[in-house]
Amino acid sequence: DPDRLRGSRTGIYAGIGTSEYRDLMTTTDYGISYLGTAPSMAVGRIAFHLGLEGPTVPVELNCASSLVALHHAVAGLQRGEVNMALVGGASAILSTGIIREMADLGMLSRTGACRTFDASADGFARGEGCGIIVLKRLAEAKADGDRIWGVIRGSAVNQNGASAGPTVPNGPVQERVIEEALSRAGVSPSDVDYLEAHGSASELGDTIEVQSAAAVYGKGRKADHALLIGSVKTNIGHLEPAAGVAGLIKVILAMNQGVIPRHLHFRDPNPNLEWDRLPVRVTSEATDWPVHPDRPPFAAVSAFGISGTNAHVVVEGNGTGDGVGSRHQPAGGAQPVAVDLPEPVKDLPLAKEGLGARKTRFLPLSGKSDGALRELASRYLSWLDEHALSSGDDTDPLLADMAWTAGVGRSHFNHRAGVVFRDAASLREGLRKLETGRQTEPRAPAKVAFAYTGQAGQWAGMGHALYESEPVVRAVLDRCDSVLREAQDDSLLDVLFGQAPGDPNDAARIQPAIYALECALTALWASIGIRPSVVVGHNLGELAAAQAAWMFGLEDGLRFAAARGALIGGLPEVGAQTAALDDLQATLDGIAIAPPSLTLVSSMTGKVVEPGKTLDPAYWRCQASEPTATDRCAETVVDLGVETIVQIGPRTTPASAADNGEAPVVLSCLPGTFVEAVAGAYEAGLPVSFAGLFAGEARRRIALPGYPFQRRRYWIATQNRQ
Repeated sequence: DPDRLRGSRTGIYAGIGTSEYRDLMTTTDYGISYLGTAPSMAVGRIAFHLGLEGPTVPVELNCASSLVALHHAVAGLQRGEVNMALVGGASAILSTGIIREMADLGMLSRTGACRTFDASADGFARGEGCGIIVLKRLAEAKADGDRIWGVIRGSAVNQNGASAGPTVPNGPVQERVIEEALSRAGVSPSDVDYLEAHGSASELGDTIEVQSAAAVYGKGRKADHALLIGSVKTNIGHLEPAAGVAGLIKVILAMNQGVIPRHLHFRDPNPNLEWDRLPVRVTSEATDWPVHPDRPPFAAVSAFGISGTNAHVVVEGNGTGDGVGSRHQPAGGAQPVAVDLPEPVKDLPLAKEGLGARKTRFLPLSGKSDGALRELASRYLSWLDEHALSSGDDTDPLLADMAWTAGVGRSHFNHRAGVVFRDAASLREGLRKLETGRQTEPRAPAKVAFAYTGQAGQWAGMGHALYESEPVVRAVLDRCDSVLREAQDDSLLDVLFGQAPGDPNDAARIQPAIYALECALTALWASIGIRPSVVVGHNLGELAAAQAAWMFGLEDGLRFAAARGALIGGLPEVGAQTAALDDLQATLDGIAIAPPSLTLVSSMTGKVVEPGKTLDPAYWRCQASEPTATDRCAETVVDLGVETIVQIGPRTTPASAADNGEAPVVLSCLPGTFVEAVAGAYEAGLPVSFAGLFAGEARRRIALPGYPFQRRRYWIATQNRQ
């Protein structure tokens, strides 16, 4: 999620080439825009849009640019200048002038093919492209559960110096840059399996590069373990400032796939090299990556600039751990999910064992337009096809990892859809509906009220499914059950789950149980980052609303609910026994009551409780015995600008009955499922913290479909463009 990088010490190191776009602007009425074309602005604008506060470093060293940029990024990470680095390069062919100059210098192939290492090599073919990689310190990447594609073991950069000419390669200097990179990597030359060569397809350059590589990498190498070499330039052309990062990406992908792509156009080996005597072999066919049971795979990447700069990087492959996660992409290590809870329940221990598996998930999808959202649904359908996920099996951990990654690893825009599913088949059904039929409206973050119900509408087993699967709910209910058992030797869990003997509607038993359940639901919603700015409660529900506003602690509220229930259960009619009400007030006299910490709508007046005002025991005495202003409460909630009401309790709250053209969205996880309610909250624009949906689990981030950008063309209109 790029939004999480805002304000971070993330640096940008980019290989940048010639200013062809600026040259084009001279042929238009736009003039030259320094803010749009200067190399420093290229990296600066990226930092501006992403909110990054690390160094921004443009590197212009011809063909070595992006690999030198990587070298500087590694150094920045090692020195602690940055905690993350975006490294790469880009190349676009925008004018014919540079092409003519390169052709005049004999650099370009007349046949338009890059025949590196071949006898017919006559120069390179220019290519276009962009490549970006993300670097972090290895220990931090592991701790953060990042998907690690590979490890930069060492890098080095040097300069040809006084060679035969400013553009002529220097073999001994190339050997030294390789040796320095290997030394920093702590890797033996004979352990490197593959070299991604610079491979500019010039007779002299190819000859010197192969000889230099063989001189270093041939040391101690067994005859049956030749150094494999190739160059991505034969496949995609020469990307110039992006050539180094293109080669690195090829190497990383090859390591992860276990296959080195074919090096093209290699038929007749360069006659200037004694191939039979060299410990190297060109990968002229797709080649399996050598497997070593005692060590990981190693590779190296070279990039040599026409100005004499030499760069070399040694890379270690990274396995996919236990293989759980994406079947085709490396996955991050499984990490225990941490949940942020509100203060009253922050220190409650969360169960790590004995919980049932969550049977329902939801996939959050979002876009900046309805079209982007629909296209994203299509991409996920294709992703399911690629991973052969189509059955009704709900045990595949890849589906849970998918939902986790989509939640914590993506930005969330205002066009939203929450696809609730139990298995791959139901996920496909939901995605197809979104792809073809559902129109979404943009949603902005909304003002939220929690509305708490009183005693009525309860049923045997309410909350049981949440107790079995949600550690937050279990922690709160277990704590309340323990307190009640000590006080009156009764189990509120038995009452909630329909296992207690006697009248299930006995107020003395059901009221503390409902209070505990509502406090557990409040904590559960808080665990996904949804907390109210307004609370309102009906009858008994006002106790849980007051606890949510931190007017008293969880346990004090439970004792109050138990005393209130005993009073209500013992009265032939409300208000009939003054003595019983006196006892209730006496119970409250022993509880420290604070002013509400957020907006509380009084059930007695239907108005907002004034800031700083404490609802004393006398208020709660009346609240237990007199009629409440239910309709007025609902009107006040709407008047406060509430756009989303979360129902807390076993039935629909009166506050949800507000009926006008701007009625709030109403959400409830009982009697439905919590996941369905969270999906509704997500679609309503609420900022969901997805960790709460995975509390008690260990999940990993995996590769998912990229965002479907709805592209627009912004190229300048040039005059006399050829």
